[in-house]
Amino acid sequence: MKKTVCILLSVAMLLLTLTGCSSNNDTTVESQLELTYDSAYSDYDESIIRAYQQVCSAVINYESEVRINTGMLDSVLQLYYTSFPLSVLTDGVTENEDGSGVTISYLYSKKEHLGKVNDFTEKIAEIKEKCFDGTSNQTIYTINLYHYIASSIKLSSDDAIKCYDTVMNGEGTSYSYANMLEYLLQQAGIPAYHILAQDNGGAGWGLSAAEPDGAMYYFDMMSEYYANGGEQLVYFGMTSEDAANEGLSSLLYTDHNVAADASDLRFDICRSCRSWEITDNALLVTSTNGDVAEVAL
Repeated sequence: MKKTVCILLSVAMLLLTLTGCSSNNDTTVESQLELTYDSAYSDYDESIIRAYQQVCSAVINYESEVRINTGMLDSVLQLYYTSFPLSVLTDGVTENEDGSGVTISYLYSKKEHLGKVNDFTEKIAEIKEKCFDGTSNQTIYTINLYHYIASSIKLSSDDAIKCYDTVMNGEGTSYSYANMLEYLLQQAGIPAYHILAQDNGGAGWGLSAAEPDGAMYYFDMMSEYYANGGEQLVYFGMTSEDAANEGLSSLLYTDHNVAADASDLRFDICRSCRSWEITDNALLVTSTNGDVAEVAL
């Protein structure tokens, strides 16, 4: 009997040891990130999208080899570097000499990398939960997200800062903050586009476009920050004419095609926004002259 008990205890200790080893050497991450991409590339062939998603999945799990058709690698990498924030954790994606696929090299050890992926995933989930706040209304989410980001902006001195660092460190430029908005909209199933523009002085400027209800609008969170600390909606849901009135020109997608026209006037009242609130699926906007207008959501 004692011998049986000793054997059982030994087996139990072995199982605990193996479990502990497995826990400390995780090989994959249970990521809840949607493998999204800039909607400017929505006409890409499905095979390109699948290959892009394969590369993204490999990066999430720190895998080095991915078998894809390298004949479409340029398009895959266009998506990878414009649409996948975790690409900054890699040192490159290169074609194998035998054409069998690609090899991914990393900037960090496996443990560090998986930790960063997990932290990023958790941060995205936290922001989504905060901005949805119990609603399933995508337009309300878009308003909440726009306000959340615009009112939290901290300027970075690094002109090359990327979306990943802006999400994790809370500072960035017009480009990286626009990327952050677009990525979080895409994570909620809302078509979104990164827009490259010029301000009235000819300097580069980043803003976003999105279709929360099937109509195209422009969003300029950095101008919102400069104008009022990000507390209003003056630059939310803009038309192409609104963007031009703000001195923005040469609006292009990241593939350098001319950005689509935005003409829907649903949020026109926001141009004179002094304060706002959401109540009963409606946006109430108090304008600078004191009038209150309601926008159904």
